[in-house]
Amino acid sequence: MAVPVPLGTEDRTARLTLRRPDHWRREDTAQADLRVTGDDVVLTVRSRPSDRAIGDENTGLLARLPGSVDGLLLVGCDPWTTAGAPARLVEYVRPDEGGDVAGTHLLFVTGRHRVDLTIERPLARLLATDELVLAVLESVRAAEPVPVRPERDLEPLPAPGAAPVLDGPRLSAAAVGTLTSLAGRRWDPTLLRTAAGRELIDAGLVGRLGTLPEATQALLEPWQGDAQPVTLEQHLPDGGASRLQAWSQTVVDGTDEAGSVVASVTPDRVVALAAGRLGIGPTWTFPFRTGSLPAHLLGRKLAGGADAPDLPASIVEADPRLARFWAAPWTVSYLRRPSRPNPVTIVRAEGQGFARVGTTTAGETAFRTDSPANVYRSVVRALLG
Repeated sequence: MAVPVPLGTEDRTARLTLRRPDHWRREDTAQADLRVTGDDVVLTVRSRPSDRAIGDENTGLLARLPGSVDGLLLVGCDPWTTAGAPARLVEYVRPDEGGDVAGTHLLFVTGRHRVDLTIERPLARLLATDELVLAVLESVRAAEPVPVRPERDLEPLPAPGAAPVLDGPRLSAAAVGTLTSLAGRRWDPTLLRTAAGRELIDAGLVGRLGTLPEATQALLEPWQGDAQPVTLEQHLPDGGASRLQAWSQTVVDGTDEAGSVVASVTPDRVVALAAGRLGIGPTWTFPFRTGSLPAHLLGRKLAGGADAPDLPASIVEADPRLARFWAAPWTVSYLRRPSRPNPVTIVRAEGQGFARVGTTTAGETAFRTDSPANVYRSVVRALLG
């Protein structure tokens, strides 16, 4: 059972009230209505006059955020219902010199003002601080009366940005195998007579006299011993496949058939690579009415190809949202961790969002929608722990 997070101190501005831990420190600043710090968290509140609807304000926010910092990734966007005013919760991750920063932006409107509450923390601390941040967000209340406005449809959300590309030499499967065999060993001159060995020399990973540059030594370090990678394996709508493997900071991106790019990158960049492959981006997430499907039916759909089945008419009629998800092109992703016997199985339906495949009981497999922010956290959990 979750232990309630103690929020003993109330902070108040002209536009909102919130509760936060006693040991967080309130800072004086002329650039914000309120700034509070603690537990690696920075909370900032700003407000300004506005009579625009929440959908219009959120559309503007989502358009501006990616351009505010090069490489910023929009992770999710959801309606927020506890502030006492029309609100949206936007999550993002932005690069920073000291390591990527995870941001949560609560935006609400009162009819007279727009209020922006942002909470930022190191990406490495995302999972450890999630419960605390959520408790603070749920305590936020608008401090001025909000007129009742007629509800309207949710605003369109931007498409995910282009996935980042791993920069490094592309090697054949044989060359990758030869490279991994060098971990913890000296160069074998006989490799010069093999195509794989010559490929490593041509790629600049090995000197012509068998020397290993510092960059190659850093690349090989995680391969010493019997360490196993975190693997993101994907089956694409066109029948193709991709595979991203990460041993700490060493990444192999590709398949045996198409060759692989090999590079050494920071853990935060590995997370960004995996998130890009999954197509993480803001998507409205609403549950299916159906919580599970026959295992044989879902299994054939996950396998793809010409034998992928249609959804039974009875389910189509009872659950139109699931029917739309089922009919869209699927990217099926398997996130495998060395310490876990079963992968996390994630489905992204083009234009429809994400779903997660759960356990199978008595011939029925759990199949539920999932938010992109939750999918992103699965990536962080797998790669950063």
